[in-house]
Order: sequence, then C-alpha cells, then structure tokens
Amino acid sequence: MDDIRVETIDTITYLISPYNPDVPPAARAIGGRWDGARKAWKFDSRDEERVRSLAREVFGTDGTPEAAVDLVTVRIDPAYHQIKAEIRFAGRRIGWRPSRDERVKLADGVVVVSGSLPSWGGSRANPRIEAELGDAILEIRDLPRAALSVEDADSYEIVDQTVPDVDALLAERERLLARLAEIDALLPEPEGTEVTTRQAAAALGVSVRTVQRWAKTGKVAATKDAAGRWVITITV
Repeated sequence: MDDIRVETIDTITYLISPYNPDVPPAARAIGGRWDGARKAWKFDSRDEERVRSLAREVFGTDGTPEAAVDLVTVRIDPAYHQIKAEIRFAGRRIGWRPSRDERVKLADGVVVVSGSLPSWGGSRANPRIEAELGDAILEIRDLPRAALSVEDADSYEIVDQTVPDVDALLAERERLLARLAEIDALLPEPEGTEVTTRQAAAALGVSVRTVQRWAKTGKVAATKDAAGRWVITITV
C-alpha cells in the first residue's frame, strides 16, 4: 500500500507521500515548497538526506528499494488509532469518514477482518469515527516493515511477512556500487595518492606526454618504478 518515495532529479529532490498533517510544517522548515503539478514537496537536492530523515520520522521509511521488498501484513484495533474522522497508522491515513452519515472508507490494501465500524458518527460539521475497543479489527496489507518503527509495538500484530526478494536486493546493491564508483571517479584524489601518468593526465585534463614532461622537469612530484615508468604523486 506504500507510495512514499524520495527522488532527486538534477538539482531538485522530491518527496512523494500520502498527506500527513505533520509533513507541511516540517517540509517548509527545511526549505520545501509544494509542487502542485507533481503533487510532491520539492527541495534543494543538497538537502536530500534531510528530506529522507523527515520521511523516516513521519512514515518510518523513505521508500528505499530495501524497504519496498521487506513487507508485512498487520492487524490493528482502529479504536487505538482514530483521530476524529480518520484512522491513522504508521503516518498513513488508512480510513476516514467523509461526513457524519457516510460509512468509513478504507485505503487500498486495508480490509475489515472482523466486526464492523460504526456506520455514522460525530456531527454534520465534525464527523468522527467513534469506534470502541473491540468493534472491529482492520488488516493492513503489504506495509513496509520499516514503517512499524513509528508505532508502539503493542498496537499491532504482524500476521504475515513477505520474504525479501534477494535478487532484487543484489541488483540494487550492484547499482549503488556502480554509482559509488562514478562518484569516486569525480572526486579529487586525496593528497599523497600515487597514480600512473595516464591517470594523472585524465585528472589534469592534459596529455600523457605533457605529464611525462612535467615529471622530468619537476613540475609534478614523480618517481620511477622498477620498470622505469613514471609514478605521479598527488600533492594538492
């Protein structure tokens, strides 16, 4: 049932999530603005980790692939989780009463497995759920296990668990490792690192012959290895 994601496109990081009253003030506090076209909060990409932290604080997860494949099904008594006209669990709205005389609507992946919810409640201006303890038990399916971190362990029961897709996790690990390699290639070498003339040329944006000439004239710190090849030492 999850649709929480943090995505970075060029210089913008987006938070896509269901509505939660805690999100707007927290998003604005870190420079977020609502993007009506995307139906998402947008931030400077340099604040991506802060955005992910916000998502984890409210929803228990920031939508990483690992969280998306580690799913559970839980059962709850809605009496513990009702707030006026809504039932909320793990930061998500899982049930709501549109008006006093309308039945409670349930989010996708949420079903009543025993009992029933009151068919009406509250007033015309202020509808409410008004479920009593034991009135009903709701089952919430395919919820990221990480989302449970924002709930009291005594307020739910895990009834089913999805075994993580190992192949999907391994594929994601390879993707992340490849991205780390790309980032490493863009970062300057730490001072004292020894590289070949070809590597030095690529890093400095000059030809290999130029690097060799600089090595001979002392313009770059260099020594020769046992095979007589120049080894360049990064000094700045």
